[in-house]
Amino acid sequence: MTTYKETVDTLCQLLQSGDEADRCYAARTLGLLKDTASVETLIERLKDEDLDVAIDAAEALGNIGSSEAIPALIESLENDPSGEVCTMIATALGRIGAAEAVDPLLKICLERPEDMEWDDDWDTWWDVQKAAVTALGSLRAEKAVDSLAALIDDETQQDMEPTLLNTLIRISDTGESLVIGRLQNQDSLPIHRRRAAHALALSSSGNATRALGRALTDPAPDVRAEAALSLARQNATSYLSALTLLLRDPDGEVRHAAIKAITELARNSGSTPEMEDVFQTMLTDPDPGVRAILYNVLLPVVGSSALSEQNFQAMLACTSDSHADACALLGANGNPGALDKLLQIAADSSAHPMVRREAATAIGKLGRIDSRVLDTLEQAITDQQQVVRLAALAALMELEKTGQVTPEEQEQEDGTTPLPHPLDIILGALQGEITIPQPATPPVEVTLDTQVDNPEADQESRAAENEEAVENAAPELELPETPAEIVAEGDVAPAMSTLDAIAMANVETMMKTGHPEKEIQDEITQEYLEIVEDNKELMQRMRSNRKIDAQEDIRRLAAHILAETDRAEVLQTLIQALNDDAAIVRREAAASIGLLAQRNPQMEALSDAVGTLITQLAIGDLDQKITSARALSHIGNRTALIPLTEALTAPEFTLRVAAIEALVHLSLNSQDPAKADHMVVRDVPPLSIARKLMERLEDKEMAVRVAAARGLAEILQPLQEESFTRKAVEKIIDGVTLGTGEEARLIGRALRRFDTDLANS
Repeated sequence: MTTYKETVDTLCQLLQSGDEADRCYAARTLGLLKDTASVETLIERLKDEDLDVAIDAAEALGNIGSSEAIPALIESLENDPSGEVCTMIATALGRIGAAEAVDPLLKICLERPEDMEWDDDWDTWWDVQKAAVTALGSLRAEKAVDSLAALIDDETQQDMEPTLLNTLIRISDTGESLVIGRLQNQDSLPIHRRRAAHALALSSSGNATRALGRALTDPAPDVRAEAALSLARQNATSYLSALTLLLRDPDGEVRHAAIKAITELARNSGSTPEMEDVFQTMLTDPDPGVRAILYNVLLPVVGSSALSEQNFQAMLACTSDSHADACALLGANGNPGALDKLLQIAADSSAHPMVRREAATAIGKLGRIDSRVLDTLEQAITDQQQVVRLAALAALMELEKTGQVTPEEQEQEDGTTPLPHPLDIILGALQGEITIPQPATPPVEVTLDTQVDNPEADQESRAAENEEAVENAAPELELPETPAEIVAEGDVAPAMSTLDAIAMANVETMMKTGHPEKEIQDEITQEYLEIVEDNKELMQRMRSNRKIDAQEDIRRLAAHILAETDRAEVLQTLIQALNDDAAIVRREAAASIGLLAQRNPQMEALSDAVGTLITQLAIGDLDQKITSARALSHIGNRTALIPLTEALTAPEFTLRVAAIEALVHLSLNSQDPAKADHMVVRDVPPLSIARKLMERLEDKEMAVRVAAARGLAEILQPLQEESFTRKAVEKIIDGVTLGTGEEARLIGRALRRFDTDLANS
C-alpha cells in the first residue's frame, strides 16, 4: 500500500469516526486530493447530522467531479430540508457537469420545496435558487433559457436579474439575444438596461460589442457609463474614439467611466498614436481626479513606450498635484528633464510622506548622479518619516548599481573634492556617520519642583533641589517603582494590532498578581503559572520592541538595503554590525547576510560571519536567534549543524520550527567542508538529522510536528533509505490520528511528498 493510499484511507476513517471539526477537515482534504476512492464515503456524509460536514462533503464531491456521485447529489437536492446543504449541492452538480441534473436544477429554480427550512426571516431557498441558476449556466442548459428569461420579470420571486442575465449569456446565442433585446428596449427602466450592459461584457461576440457601442448614446447616464466599462472589459479597442467623446459628456459619472474604460484599454493595448492623443487630453484636464487616474494607468505603459515630448511637458506641468503616482510616472518614464522637479518634491518637508517617497524612488530610477542628487538623498535619510528614509536609501542603492555621474558634474570636479559613491553614503549610515539633526529648541526639562526660582542653576544644583523636594514630600505620596515611559521626539512606534494590545493588557495584569511563594501541588494551577511565565517573557519582548529610536532605525534600514549588493566591503560592514549595540541593527545585519548568502553562497567572506551567528543563535533574543538560524542555513557552512540541532529543544516553539527548517536546508544545500575549507570539527550526516526530526514528531506544538514531517520528506527523498522512510511515514500517520483536523490536512500535504519513493513498494 502506497503512502498516498494510506493517507486517503486514514482521511476516510477520520471522516467516519472523527468529531465534527475532524470530519469537516477530512472532507475538505479529500476534495483537494480528488481521489475517486473516497466518493462512497463522502456520499454517506451528505446526510451527516452536522450541517457543516454535509456541506463540506458536497463541496468535496463537486471538486472530485465523479459521475458516481450524481444520483446521491440529486436525491439530496430534492429531499434535504437544509438550504445551506442544497446550495452547495447545486454548485457541485454544476462543477461535475451532469446533464441529468438539468431538470432537478430547473425545478428547484422555479418551485420552492415545501420542506425547505427558513433561517429566521431569510428564506434559504433563495440561496439554493441562485446557485441552481448559476449551475444551469455552467451546464449550458439550452432547455432552461425560456424559463430563466421568464423568471427575470417574475415579481413574485427575488431579484436575481444580474445572475439570470449572466447565465443566459453563458448558455447560448439565444440567451445572449434576449439580453441584447433588454439592453435595446427603451421602454424598460434604466436599471434593467444597465444590468444588461454589464452582463454583455461576458460575451466576446460581435453582436454584443455592437450593442454596447450603440448603448454609448443611451439617454440614461448610468447605461452609457456601464456600456463604456463593458466595452473595456471586452477589450474593444475599435471603440476608443467613441469613448474619447464621452470625456466631454455632461454627466460626471459617464466621464469617470470613460476614463476608466480608456485606461483599461491602454493597459491592454499599450501606447498607440490614438492613445497619445487621448493622454494629452486627459493630462490637461482641469479635474485632478482625471489626472490621478491617468497617472496610475500610464505607469505600465511607459515601461515599453516613453511619453512623447508634448505629453512629458504636460506631465511636468501637472506635478503641482503633488501626487505619488505622478512622481512614480516621471521616474518610470526615464526622462532626465524631470530631475529638478523630483528633487524639489523630495526636499519639501511639507509634502506628504508618500509623495516624497515616490519622488526619491523616481530619482534613483533616473540614474543621474550629481552633488544635488546625493545631498538631497543624504538629507532624506535623516527625515522624520521612515518611508522617506527607506526610499532615500533604496534610491542610493539603485544609483550605485546603474547610475552615471552627469557630464555637468564631471566638468565641475577639480580633483580635490571627489564626488562620493552612493554606496559610501549607505555604509556611512549603517556605521552611524549620518545623524538626525537635533531640534532647534531643546526639550523642556521636567523636575519634581514646580517652582523654579533659579532657571540658570547648573544640573547639579537642580538635582539637589529635586532630591530635597522628594524628601520633604508628603508621606502618603508614593512614587512608582518604574517611571512612566515617555516617547521622545523621533522615536518610531511600530503598529500594534488589537490582539497584541489586548494580550499586552492581560499580561500586564498577570504580571501584577505575582506568584505564591509556597509550593503549589495543584497541577492545573501550576500549568497556569507556567503560562503566566511564558506570557511575561512575551510581554518583555513586546515592550522591548515598542519603541525604535529613529537614529537606530536609519542604521537598521541601511543594513536592510545593503543586502542588494555583493560588494566585499558591504559584507564586512554587515559582519561588523552583528556586534552592534542596537538589537534591531544586529537582527537586520544577520538577515541581510542571509540574503547575500542565499543569492551568492560562494562569497569567501561569508565564513567570517558563522562564529558570531552561532553565538547569537545561543544567547541572542528570540528574534535574533531565529534570524541567525535562517542566515546560517543559507551560508552553507556545516559547522552550524550541531548548534542548530541543539536549538531543536529550545523552549520557544518558533525557534524549534526555525531550527528544523534551517537544518533541512543546510543539510541539502551545504558546501563540501574540505573543498570550501570550512573548519567542521564533527559533521552531522543527513540521516542523523532525520533521526533528530523524528523526535520532534512528538513535540507538544503542532507547528513543530508539521515542520518536522515536512523536513523529513525533504531529507529522506534523496537518501533512498526505504526502511527508515517507511518507519518515518508510519510515525507521521500515527500522529495524524491523534491530532486535530487542521493538523491532518497539513500533515497530509507533507505525506504526499513521500509518495514518489514508496509508490512501488
